[in-house]
Parts: sequence; C-alpha cells; structure tokens
Amino acid sequence: MADDSETMEGRRMTPRSSKIDPATQRVLAGIEDPALAARYPDRTHFISSGHPDQGEMATRALFAGDPVVLVFPDGHELLVTPERARGFAGLLLLAAAFVHRLRRTKTDTDAVQFPLARIEARDSAGQPIAA
Repeated sequence: MADDSETMEGRRMTPRSSKIDPATQRVLAGIEDPALAARYPDRTHFISSGHPDQGEMATRALFAGDPVVLVFPDGHELLVTPERARGFAGLLLLAAAFVHRLRRTKTDTDAVQFPLARIEARDSAGQPIAA
C-alpha cells in the first residue's frame, strides 16, 4: 500500500496511523516485517508511553519475567529485559528471601522487590542507540 491507507470495497478508510497508539503500530510493523520482529525477545510486551496504566502494566510483565518495550510517540523506545540471578548470586538471593519470610511478623508489610533488569534505548527503527 503505497499511501499507507486501506480500501474496503471501493471506500477509502482512514490511514492506519491516525488512531493507533505507538505500541500497537510497533506490533503491527513486526507482523509485517519479520526482521523487525526478530529484534525483540519472545514474550515482549509493547506498551505505549502515553497509556495511563503503563507503569502498572510494565511492572506486572517484568515481575512475570517478560520483557517490556515502552514505545514513545516519536517511535523511540526503551527495551527493559528482566535478568535472572544465576550461580552464587542467585543462591544468595534465594537464601535472603527465605530468611526474610521466616522473620516476617504479621504486622510487617511485604517489601517491594524489584527484578534485576537491563534497559536499552532504541531508535524508531528498533536499533540500539549508542551511548
């Protein structure tokens, strides 16, 4: 489609980008371009930076172990990939969580634990931006 619009039974529809948020545009572009889709890890959640619940959505995905792409209106994005602690560090974190659970009383509130994550800024083509 040369002019980025669709036709349906001879009627002209509005251009694709007129009412679609940036995250949805990125997902649709990935469907049409396998090379673009290959730039993202499996199970990636695409979230528009302007979405009112973007913080909660990103947090839930990261705690589930899924990567998140926060897409901005200009097409730039942040790819946040959770990292799992491995080896000795993983054992220490597991032991600390176990000790914390044993020592917790009924009056204690659960501490918020943030997953380790790698954050990468990308341009509108999905390529990493050099620091």
